[in-house]
Amino acid sequence: MKLKSRKSIILISICCALAIGAAVFAWCRLASRTNIAFVNYQAITLGQIAAANDNSSVRISELSVEDLDKAGKYDMIFLNGMGLRVTDEQRQALIDAADKGTPVMTTAVTNPQNNILSVDSVDVAYLKQYLTGGRSNYRNMLRYVRRFIDGKRLFAPMPGDPVLTASSLLYYPSAEDDLNFASVAEYENYLRKAGKWIEGAPRIILTGQMGVTDSLVNALERSGNMVYPVNSIQMFVNKGHADSVAASAMINLAHGRMGDEIVDYLKRANIPLFAPLNANRDYQEWMDDKMGMNGGFLSQSVVTPEIDGAVRPYTLFAHFEGEDGLPRVEAIPDRLDSFVETVGNYIALRRKSNAEKKIAIFYFKGPGQNALVAEGMEVAPSLYNLLSRLRSEGYRVGNLPASAAGLERMINENGRVFNEYAAGRKDEFVKRNSPELVSRAEYDSWTAKALSPEMRAAADSVDGEFPGHGLADDKGNLALARLRFGNVVLIPQTAAGLGDDDFKIVHGTDAAPPHNYIAAYLWVKYGFGADALMHFGAHGSLEFTPRKQVALGSEDWPDRLVGTMPHIYLWATSNVGEAMMAKRRAYAGIVNYLTPPFLESNVRGIYKNLTDALTAYSASRTNADSVRNGQLVKKYAVELGIHRDLRLDSVLTKPWSDFDIMRVENFADELANEKMTGAHYVLGVPYSPENIRSTVLAMTVDPVAHSLHKLAGSKGSVSAFRPKASELVNSLLAKGGVPDDDFICKAAGISKEMLDSARHITEEIAGSKDMLSRMMVMGSSMNAPREKALRIADRPAVRKHRGMIPGMSPEKALEMARKMGADEKALKKMEAAMKSKSSAKGGNGGHPSAPNGMAPATRSAAEIQFASAVADVERAIRNVSAYSDALRMSPTHELDVLVNALDGGYIAPTSGGDPVLNPDILPTGRNMFAVNAEETPSAIAWEKGKALADNTIRMYRRAHGDSIPRKVSYTLWSSEFIETEGATIAQVLYMLGVEPVRDPFGRVTDLRLIPSKELGRPRIDVVVQTSGQLRDLAASRLFLISRAVKMAAEAKDKEYPNYVAEGVVESEQHLVDKGVSPKEARELSTARVFGGVNGNYGTGIQAMVEAGDRWEKEDEIASTYMANMGAVYDSEEDWEQLRENAFEAALTRTDVVVQPRQSNTWGALSLDHVYEFMGGLDLAVRNVTGKDPDAYMSDYRNRSNARMQEVKEAIGVESRTTILNPNYIKEKMKGGAGDASEFADVIRNTYGWNVMKPEAIDDELWDDIYDTYVADRNNLGMKEYFSDRNPAALQEMTAVMLETVRKGMWDASPEQVARLAELHTEMVEKYGAACSGFVCDNAKLRDFISSKVSKEKASAYNNEVASVRAENISDNDGKVMKREEMNAVDKVTNRINGVIVAVAVVLALIVFAVMIRRRRKNNTEEMEDND
Repeated sequence: MKLKSRKSIILISICCALAIGAAVFAWCRLASRTNIAFVNYQAITLGQIAAANDNSSVRISELSVEDLDKAGKYDMIFLNGMGLRVTDEQRQALIDAADKGTPVMTTAVTNPQNNILSVDSVDVAYLKQYLTGGRSNYRNMLRYVRRFIDGKRLFAPMPGDPVLTASSLLYYPSAEDDLNFASVAEYENYLRKAGKWIEGAPRIILTGQMGVTDSLVNALERSGNMVYPVNSIQMFVNKGHADSVAASAMINLAHGRMGDEIVDYLKRANIPLFAPLNANRDYQEWMDDKMGMNGGFLSQSVVTPEIDGAVRPYTLFAHFEGEDGLPRVEAIPDRLDSFVETVGNYIALRRKSNAEKKIAIFYFKGPGQNALVAEGMEVAPSLYNLLSRLRSEGYRVGNLPASAAGLERMINENGRVFNEYAAGRKDEFVKRNSPELVSRAEYDSWTAKALSPEMRAAADSVDGEFPGHGLADDKGNLALARLRFGNVVLIPQTAAGLGDDDFKIVHGTDAAPPHNYIAAYLWVKYGFGADALMHFGAHGSLEFTPRKQVALGSEDWPDRLVGTMPHIYLWATSNVGEAMMAKRRAYAGIVNYLTPPFLESNVRGIYKNLTDALTAYSASRTNADSVRNGQLVKKYAVELGIHRDLRLDSVLTKPWSDFDIMRVENFADELANEKMTGAHYVLGVPYSPENIRSTVLAMTVDPVAHSLHKLAGSKGSVSAFRPKASELVNSLLAKGGVPDDDFICKAAGISKEMLDSARHITEEIAGSKDMLSRMMVMGSSMNAPREKALRIADRPAVRKHRGMIPGMSPEKALEMARKMGADEKALKKMEAAMKSKSSAKGGNGGHPSAPNGMAPATRSAAEIQFASAVADVERAIRNVSAYSDALRMSPTHELDVLVNALDGGYIAPTSGGDPVLNPDILPTGRNMFAVNAEETPSAIAWEKGKALADNTIRMYRRAHGDSIPRKVSYTLWSSEFIETEGATIAQVLYMLGVEPVRDPFGRVTDLRLIPSKELGRPRIDVVVQTSGQLRDLAASRLFLISRAVKMAAEAKDKEYPNYVAEGVVESEQHLVDKGVSPKEARELSTARVFGGVNGNYGTGIQAMVEAGDRWEKEDEIASTYMANMGAVYDSEEDWEQLRENAFEAALTRTDVVVQPRQSNTWGALSLDHVYEFMGGLDLAVRNVTGKDPDAYMSDYRNRSNARMQEVKEAIGVESRTTILNPNYIKEKMKGGAGDASEFADVIRNTYGWNVMKPEAIDDELWDDIYDTYVADRNNLGMKEYFSDRNPAALQEMTAVMLETVRKGMWDASPEQVARLAELHTEMVEKYGAACSGFVCDNAKLRDFISSKVSKEKASAYNNEVASVRAENISDNDGKVMKREEMNAVDKVTNRINGVIVAVAVVLALIVFAVMIRRRRKNNTEEMEDND
């Protein structure tokens, strides 16, 4: 019995086990959860799919490309191929999973390599229809996967049929499926029936897919608008539906361009285009991020919409985690209402009468008596012309003076700006000039509305308790300087920070702005009640306040200070890089204005003897003639001092070589043909006819001459082609009209076939730009093919397929591209590329592979050069008359656009730059946009960069006995990057021996190591310092450079040395020697990309350099420079990290520093940033290596002739054609105070160069400056001119020259010093101390000046300066400290604070140790009790 019982138990157990196993098997096969993964899906789509899931037996997951090795764990994988970047290993992991039976379906394939498919074609057809969108479609798609692909039968309801809504024109967002409408009339009937129709309400067109529209539509409707959500904006516009709506605004939830047809519509409709942003990441992650947005998403969400003329890139949406753990895209609550209010404020400008509108205009002005400032524009008369125009348009502009001069006097009296140390002048101003007073209660109320508590606390910590360090009355009210003319108020922009560093304060600081800065903007909004905000001229400081670089949030200062006010910024067309900061960080609609006119330098007479000798030398037939004429060339060149600029010897008995004389000839030719600018431009005032002619010549003669030279085989000198080019342009100006093809062919010396070939190549190169956006536009413009909706009842039985289905055939790839809108030319290129690459294999060392099959066709360097030369000739010749007309109409157009912008109108888009480099900027009065960083360096930029890199190597070898530079340090600037499409980045890559690889849409997404044998030289190491503006525009390019450095360092070259690898080893050793751990030293050894700390935009050293009493030795400046520019920007992980000694280690072995120069409006002397960045880098290298590096400028100013130029030579050309050229001086003397200030700027920058690179500035240059402006050798009446136009400028110039003497940098004669001191003290005594830093804020210089004049003059001089500084005037506490004393107190305070912190830390550690000891004791006692 026991045996039988035991057998029964065993049998029952087996049966139970089998039953359980069968149940488990049945459950797994019929009822277990279906796990579906989505790869590379936008959070918007994924969130909609997740929201549609009503089945707890279906689980949705987001699978990252980094986790594709886990693909086999899922029951179905959806892969979005659009923009997918995966490594070969990641792709193979997904293929392996598909081969083993995981169902995988890829859609929107842009790279045939990624077309991974293991789902039957029947299922694919159904799934694609479900994926057209809508909640019911998504719900049924999930049911379909569970029932038919995963094969589950339990908890697997039958899916419904797909619903196709592609034919709908408009939709209305709904909690279930959106409501769709086939016509505007049908949609408007719905609005009426639903009670949403508001007669006379503003109508807003809403388009785009990068946000959730339900909350946005609801908010817009609540604020009194009617919204028209559109499925395809291209179709809506092209079919005329948009015209029937009579919209007041358009909102595009953008991902790429809408296209030129939409731009044309926006021009016709004259309505603003808003492009709010989706942060495209978790909300908190975005809030914590210093960058905000970068890479491809920045390009598609910000850069390309700007080409459509979009404004206000305002972050509106972000990802929030749903209950299922998946991201949901939602509107950010506090920002949704602000955005809707902003749109409403723009629309209100269209509906409000001009007489009712209030306009606030900020201008930029130097402190004290310094002139109003705007790049290339005379501010006072320009402001006057704008105010006069506004008055004529019906604005209430009361009490406007009778002249521009009267307005300027009023501004200088009532709209002043003060340095921190000018306490005496501040008190006097508040008492006498009736500024706007802001009480503590008002300020508290306004900041509570506009700022978070943390932001207000940050301002308090910087500036102390209200009213802070700014203007204030004796009752504790904050005082704002302003001039009010009825409903228009003019406000000076005060410093955005506190401290001595004026440049850092203008160009960015990580600290909160002070109270007076904040109060000015909040008073404009809440106190004055402005309808619109305008900044007048490039540029102010708002766009450089903290903190995110783009895609700002509610904790970023520009976002809060602009608020919801419409913002217009009148901006210099030549400064497109910084204009992008104003657009993206201060939400400005840009209106670009003209540069000063371009003129010939007219120095031929000065150098006539030299040019005659050069002509004779070239014509020499015998050796004796050559020697004699060569001696004459040397004689005249030495007399003129040209040998110093070219670093040639001056021994007249020693002949120069042919190469040396050729350099002199090129120098003389450059002097004769150098372009100089005339007097500052005045808004609304056309150039004179002669200035229009000279500017058109500047725009066209050089491109024609250089192109004719290239087309002639580059034989002879370019100068030989200039007369023909000039004659050609002048004849076209005289007769007008547009030349035909025959005229162009004859002028260029080419056939019609050659012209057509060049056009074809140019179109091909241009066609590769922004290919993704253009294909999306074309696809959206096409009528969707009529597709029959599938029915579940008709679904045939499908045998379950296991394993990969063969990928997309070339035919299918071409068909897909055709459906996306590619034209026949593009299709032919794709087909050819596919055939040529059909056998290519992947393999990029783990980097995401370059697309294999749709890459843009490439052209040889010779083809590109030929096409560029022909294109330059054709563009110049065809547009001579058009350029003339555009220059003539631009001033009026600028005013028209400003008035229209204040009416809430559309500002048409344009590229940027000066008209010589980029004639397409004409006419001005348009909204500038930038280049798409992801497409850089462009094909043309790559060829240009390679040529310049080779040129750099040749110049260095010639100067250094045929040795090659080991390391070259580059500066990257935003305007050059935009205007050359990344040519300097191309130089960097080519030096490393790395070339860009483009994806199917022309984007540079990968790199290729150029084999050493092909490169033909060693790989040269690089260091890159980036301006903050470039960093914000092109972070992805900085990452690209970092990758290139690592690839080059790892290259195993045999043919040539690898200086990159050697440099990495030396950097690592340098770091170890500095005390860095070996592990960290290894990590930092490849760091090569650096920039401003704390997200700053500049170096922060200008004020230090220009305050000679702050430093004694240059190494103090070098250390400060490296500390300020030592943040690492080579990866997202290390972004903005300050790694001690890393910058210094990177600079070891540097032999050359390179600075880009792309604008014809500035040079090394006229722009302070050049000595600041290039000079600072040179100084840092000199102090790290002990060797003064060669310094070259990448000169891109002539688009037909980019070249490298030694900086000393560049300074020589600029000084001779501008500040020492009487013709230039006479032109500038025709202008106003701004032109006079420009002379002072150049003298100050010359001093800066003398500090940073002493060998670039000779005593002879200072002597020439003295003779020109103090001794007045040209008899131009310089003293009288400055006394009349701008006494502050002459005070500054003489102070700078005297400081140069005091610092031992100019060996001036005693007579020169005495005369300078006499003139300086006379100007201060007569006109009052202007109070720049040189004039009023350098105690050692003041003592030096006092020692060079009589006691009486010294006493009067010192008393005048003291009255401004209030050194003898009692303050609230009975004492006003001098700056020198304040600095000392700051140092002591810092030491005390350091001690306090250290003590606090020690005490905290002691307390912590005591607590731990007590806890252990208590635990021990408890254990003993338990025992």
